[in-house]
Amino acid sequence: MRYVIPFVVIVLALLGAKSLYVVGEGHAAALSRFGKVEATGIGPGLHVRQPFMQEASVYDTRAITSQAEPGDCKTRDDETVRIGFSLRWRIADPVAYFDATSGDELQATQQMEPLIRDALRQRVAHEDLSALLVATDGSLGAAVRRDVADAIRNKLGIEVLGVGIGRVLPPEDALAAVYKRMTAEAQAAAGSVRADGEAAAAAIHAEGDAQDQQVLAAAGEAAAAIRGEGDAAAARVDAAASAKDPRFFRYWSSLNTWRRSFGDGGAVVVLDRNSPFMQAIDAGTASDGPATKKH
Repeated sequence: MRYVIPFVVIVLALLGAKSLYVVGEGHAAALSRFGKVEATGIGPGLHVRQPFMQEASVYDTRAITSQAEPGDCKTRDDETVRIGFSLRWRIADPVAYFDATSGDELQATQQMEPLIRDALRQRVAHEDLSALLVATDGSLGAAVRRDVADAIRNKLGIEVLGVGIGRVLPPEDALAAVYKRMTAEAQAAAGSVRADGEAAAAAIHAEGDAQDQQVLAAAGEAAAAIRGEGDAAAARVDAAASAKDPRFFRYWSSLNTWRRSFGDGGAVVVLDRNSPFMQAIDAGTASDGPATKKH
């Protein structure tokens, strides 16, 4: 009897250990009996199962990311490129997932990758190499996800959350030609933009010149009008002065003539003493003679 009690304790401990299992945060468990899934979606915590009859398999309920190696694809212009991709997915139907993969993530990715790679090859076959090299909007990955989402869910019980396309690696001999063509296209676009800018600048300069001419013409007209008014006023003053004292006016006019002739200090005038000009000067001087003698 003394050996029976320890034996029973050991058996009960083994049964207790086999009947208890723990599910962590972000995970769930599925119970299966002889390989057939009986229950899924068992949440985090400590749970009990039937020992030796039920098997508990814990799976991740969060998004899972897988990375695939680059593979060869043919473009529409018959160029071979190597493209890799990443895959974000989660388990949507645990029963279908365990039936298809036995709960093994590696098996799941190995079954998904060929489907995604075939869809990627079909999409790349409709694109030119230059378009693939500059594509950054993620439209290719979104299109591939749409192509495979239903098939993967029905086959594996997996929801494809996203397909990310990696770097496109073109063949070395084609890469230089593609870059050369892209450079030529960029230079042509830059030349077109530059020509448009120069044309716009020329139009602005022409409009500015036209406005300048209009302003100068208006200023010239205003100056001519003012000058005409000044000349008319000066003529009126001269006429009034001439009428008031004709001899003085002639004398003043002679002085102004001399002033204009020798104003710059460099003019030389040779005149005959009997010239009208000298006679006018002498006449003005003679007219002032008596007045001076009276003083």
